[in-house]
Amino acid sequence: MQAAAAAGGVENVSFKKGAQVEVSFEEEGFRGSWYTATVLRPVSKKTNKIYLQFHTLVANDEPGSSPLQEHVDLILVRPVPPREPRRSFQVSDEVDAFHNDGWWEGIVIHVSPPPTTPTAPPPITRYSVFFRSSREQLDFPETDLRLHREWVHGKWVPALEPTK
Repeated sequence: MQAAAAAGGVENVSFKKGAQVEVSFEEEGFRGSWYTATVLRPVSKKTNKIYLQFHTLVANDEPGSSPLQEHVDLILVRPVPPREPRRSFQVSDEVDAFHNDGWWEGIVIHVSPPPTTPTAPPPITRYSVFFRSSREQLDFPETDLRLHREWVHGKWVPALEPTK
C-alpha cells in the first residue's frame, strides 16, 4: 500500500541532490515503516532508482558503522511530511510513531492523561499505539507521534490543516 500511495505523486516531484526524503521498504519486517534519507544522486532515468544516504540506518551493526547508502526504487520514495504544530490524538487516530529508527504506521488504542501533581514537571500525555504489521502495542509520548498521511498524486492525504 505504501508503494502505491507513494507512486501517485512521484511524477510531480523532482528529488534533487541534498533533498530530504522518506523511504518505505517492501521486505518482511519493514512494511508499514518510513525512514528518512538524503538524496546523494537524483533519479536515474535508465533504472528509475535514486541513490540515498539514510539518517538512522547503518551499513552494519558494528560500532562506528557508516550510514547506509543504497539505490532505491523511486516508487518507494516520498517527500518528508511537513511537521505540524503540537497536537493531541484520540483513540482510533491513525498515526506514525517514531520507533526502531523509523516512522511506523499504527493506530491509537488508548490515551493516558498525564498525572496532575503540582510539583511535577510539565505533564506528558502517553498514547498506546497498536501496530498492525507486527501485532504489538507500545506506549509513546506525543512528541514521538505524527498524524499518518499518504503522499497521493503530489499531495498529502489527509490534507494539512491550515495554520492559525
